[in-house]
Amino acid sequence: MKTIALDAMGGDFAPRTSVEAAVRAAQTGEYRVILVGDQTQLEVELKTHRYTEDAIRIHHTTEWIEMGEHPVEALRRKRHASVRVALDLVATGEADSAVSAGHSGAMMVAGKMALKTLPGIDRPAIATPLPHKKGFSLLLDSGANVDCKPQFLLQFAEMGVEYAKKVLGITNPRVGLLSNGTEPGKGNDLTRQALELLESSPMNCIGYLEPKDLFRAKADVIVCDGFVGNMVLKTAEATSKEIRFLLRESSFRGLSAWIGFRLLRGFFLDLAQRTDYREIGGSILLGLRGSAVVCHGASNAHAIYNGIRLAAREWDKGQGSQNT
Repeated sequence: MKTIALDAMGGDFAPRTSVEAAVRAAQTGEYRVILVGDQTQLEVELKTHRYTEDAIRIHHTTEWIEMGEHPVEALRRKRHASVRVALDLVATGEADSAVSAGHSGAMMVAGKMALKTLPGIDRPAIATPLPHKKGFSLLLDSGANVDCKPQFLLQFAEMGVEYAKKVLGITNPRVGLLSNGTEPGKGNDLTRQALELLESSPMNCIGYLEPKDLFRAKADVIVCDGFVGNMVLKTAEATSKEIRFLLRESSFRGLSAWIGFRLLRGFFLDLAQRTDYREIGGSILLGLRGSAVVCHGASNAHAIYNGIRLAAREWDKGQGSQNT
């Protein structure tokens, strides 16, 4: 049975959604959850649920990181912030993995403080799966590091490649660098210098990728800085939601449209599930000496529950203390 330390104060709807997710996980009998946060608030939420008491316990702390705070400064002031405590529990072996829907930058900084990075890694990176017709590509960094140096992007690629080999079973992963064109002179100083490093490395670098290539299975690992990666995810999320809305709206434009929508309903549901962050659950924070999963800030209880499941699966696949 896996033990997950859940930052119960992280996320737009915490602690309600965190408690709901923890209860759902506990009810499966497969997970133990340590809720890290304010005991008074958590006990109020827990009273509205039925669960096995030995599957959930509270680790009390009165500090947490707000979304608008600077992560480094906030963690210096708040040494007992819930995200830091959750990662400390992984570091001491009390938990197998940490999950948070809070400030992703704070998760990265706290991860470095509590778990330390693997040799040769300066910054952990958030790795997010991007679905395509053959499976998915791994995009990193997806938001942990807004300002990057070229060597950081090289390290992101190395982490992504190792993950693709060990976890996804891809023998020689293709690495693409996200840019505004495929020609060698495209990009900015960061991408041009990073491309030189990637092409001189032993990795299977296929050069630049354009945004239109993100969902076309052209690369197994797609590298960019956290600012670009986060913008990609938010744009893809908004586009997916808008497409679903337009499809539903179009179904009410007449009988033939409604019949067509009903006939294709299974396809639309499958598309929605594959592109919905709530079904994926979260993204893996690679590069730490321990396992951590970052959930979307707007996650509901279902999304955080899936984040817990993802964290447990990553542990089973050989992550945890030797997270790549």
